[in-house]
Amino acid sequence: MRILVIHQYYVLPGMAGGSRFNELARLWAEAGHQVTVIAGNLDYSTGVVPPAYRGRWLQREKDGPVTVWRCHVPRSYNRSYVGRMWAFFGFTLSALAAVLRAPRHDVVVATSPPLVVALPAWVTGRLRLRRIPWLFEIRDLWPESAVTTGVLKPGGLLTRLLYALERWACHSAEYVNVLTPAFRENLLKRGLVSAQRISVIPNGADLDQFRPAPRDEELRRSLGWDDRFVVMYSGAHGRANAIGQLVDTAELLRDRPDILVACVGDGPERKQWQNEARRRGLENIRFHGSVPKERMPAFVNSCDVGAAVLQKNPTFLTVYPNKVFDYMACGKPVLLAIDGAARDLVCAQAQAGLFAEPERPQALAGAIRQLADDPRAGAEMGERGRQWVTAHASRRALAETYLRLLERLAGERSSRRKGLLAKEILDRAFAVVALVLLAPLMAVLAVAILATQGRPVLFRQARPGRNGRPFDLVKFRTMREGEGADDARLTALGRFLRSFSLDELPELWNVARGDMSLVGPRPLLMKYLERYSPEQARRHEVKPGITGWAQVNGRNALSWDAKLALDVWYVDNRSLLLDARILARTVSQVILRRGIAHPGAATMPEFMGSASMKKSGERYVS
Repeated sequence: MRILVIHQYYVLPGMAGGSRFNELARLWAEAGHQVTVIAGNLDYSTGVVPPAYRGRWLQREKDGPVTVWRCHVPRSYNRSYVGRMWAFFGFTLSALAAVLRAPRHDVVVATSPPLVVALPAWVTGRLRLRRIPWLFEIRDLWPESAVTTGVLKPGGLLTRLLYALERWACHSAEYVNVLTPAFRENLLKRGLVSAQRISVIPNGADLDQFRPAPRDEELRRSLGWDDRFVVMYSGAHGRANAIGQLVDTAELLRDRPDILVACVGDGPERKQWQNEARRRGLENIRFHGSVPKERMPAFVNSCDVGAAVLQKNPTFLTVYPNKVFDYMACGKPVLLAIDGAARDLVCAQAQAGLFAEPERPQALAGAIRQLADDPRAGAEMGERGRQWVTAHASRRALAETYLRLLERLAGERSSRRKGLLAKEILDRAFAVVALVLLAPLMAVLAVAILATQGRPVLFRQARPGRNGRPFDLVKFRTMREGEGADDARLTALGRFLRSFSLDELPELWNVARGDMSLVGPRPLLMKYLERYSPEQARRHEVKPGITGWAQVNGRNALSWDAKLALDVWYVDNRSLLLDARILARTVSQVILRRGIAHPGAATMPEFMGSASMKKSGERYVS
């Protein structure tokens, strides 16, 4: 399989930073797949472009078995937030050039942030003779995290544009992967994706590199750690990381000369807090700058506790920090000043560390004293953490899970195109011809609606298409505008149109556009997506139809459970011959006007969820 990854932060050789996709790409290539990565040419921890890339718009190179296209990124990245936005824009342009030069691939992965990676992914997936499926990965909730950290103004123009880009990316991609269950719930709650199109493949640890080892005494001496109890923070030093809380914690630990706080990494706020620690005369906190990823196992094994801290921010209740997996893989206890999903993973599931309230130096100092005074308890936490990571977060196992997902996406596209190409051609051709032939009738109906009901003539509403992706359904309007029961709002003309299904005729436009098929499960309301059982949600594995198996087997006279079961049966048994049978039976159903209304109602009552699931008291999302 040929895999294309678009990842602006794919780590440069010998540079610091999160290496999730460096490791995934290597493992996929070692499994025999052809992997190409489109990445930036900037060292993001320092904002410096290495000399080998200066003055070059694109440069193709090899990172072991992986082909990498290094793309131009403006050096304004670390200067200001405006500079960072300009750097994102510059990468988008250079990445677009790279995807047009890269050979054809079977599947595309675009990992965000930044959100703009969705643009080159969409281009390479859509602007080809044959469409390529693409997966959108969300490593951080953008622009939400930028708003809650105060970087972006709520309701500002840029914020609205970024939210629109996030929504478009989620709707356009064939599939979405997120790094935490909380991210998944956030996207489902906001209606950005359906449960059939989202997975959770989290961060993990490379157990081949990060494993327990004796501490490096020479390294400790060179860093000035000596025999002290070292609490090491490794990672970015930016606004979201709130490194100031570690400086304040060191202030509270002045009475413990045996304890040292070590900060490894870089970012826009490192110098500020390094100078502040120097101004306060703190000898128990050190700033070591960036360290290449290959040296990090030695650093982790040489410390006593691994720390992970973030700003106290509701958005960070949803994150898993990369670093905690590395700490646990090396058998180190974790000091965690991040609430929510991370706290549940580290302190509840793995029982591998202590939690301290974010941005409360007193709590952090208290937890550090506890760990320093009880090394046996810390060692037990470290052992439990190592066991948990080995069982649940091995990078190699996660790479295999991810690979199966990509193979399924590529395979689905291939089989769908081979098996359903004839259906799509027939659907669209029939719809175009029918629109032409029925244009006079539709014009007459439009005039009648305009004369009796006024504007608008057409009813438009977002409905879930294949995989739950929204589209705008178009029908003739049959009800008066406003609130109230359907019985009261349904007009006399509307009843006539519904009795012969004439209100459905404009949906031929949806078929011609490719949003719908002639035959398939009917497109229901978007709010029903979270009410389906997992089995019922399978009705969205195919395009919705103007008519379907449920429509010719009882239509609205059926219960919801019966209708949805018939929809799933169609998904499992669909064929051109079955479609022909359904179309033929639809003609007789329309002429005989069967199943137009639910017993005792003018229309189908609202679907509130599966009856069987209600009885069991379960709740589920789709």
